[in-house]
Amino acid sequence: MDEPDQSLLTTNERETLRLALERGYFAVPRETTLVDLSNELNRSDVQVSEEIRQGIATVLQRPSALELPPEDIRTDGGGTSRLDRIFDVLKHPYRRRILMLVSEHNPRDEDEFSVGELATEDDDLELLTTELYHVHLPKLADAGYIEWDEDTHTIRRGPNFDEIAPLLRLMDDHQDELPEGWP
Repeated sequence: MDEPDQSLLTTNERETLRLALERGYFAVPRETTLVDLSNELNRSDVQVSEEIRQGIATVLQRPSALELPPEDIRTDGGGTSRLDRIFDVLKHPYRRRILMLVSEHNPRDEDEFSVGELATEDDDLELLTTELYHVHLPKLADAGYIEWDEDTHTIRRGPNFDEIAPLLRLMDDHQDELPEGWP
């Protein structure tokens, strides 16, 4: 049996430290107590106290301890944070264009923009249509940036659209400064 890497935080230490930070345990004055944290984590206050102390000691001795251990790092493109998810979605020009179109007009019927609007002159429209329905729209819907109704062919802003909207506005405001191929 492999021993855990002592240079990394354990899952419990990471979870405890993040919750403590979010709830104001390290704020002055404190906004939560050790008992409150232990109740929320469903652990004893002794265990939570140990996780905080051990976690802080690990971080102070080795700042790289905040990195996720290899088994927690996703390699499927899904990312492990909101920022990872945003950049993953924005890395494809079709998805950037779809999001820009939805940001300009919500809801949008798929008939309101043609596949040709998403395409560049080098694109195969048949392939693009297939990718749109089987890759790009589902990926945007899975991330929560759009809601896509396959029956009515309607695309509208999804529940997570607001987390990507500022970046879309920034891209739109600075189009002339972006690399070629960005919407």
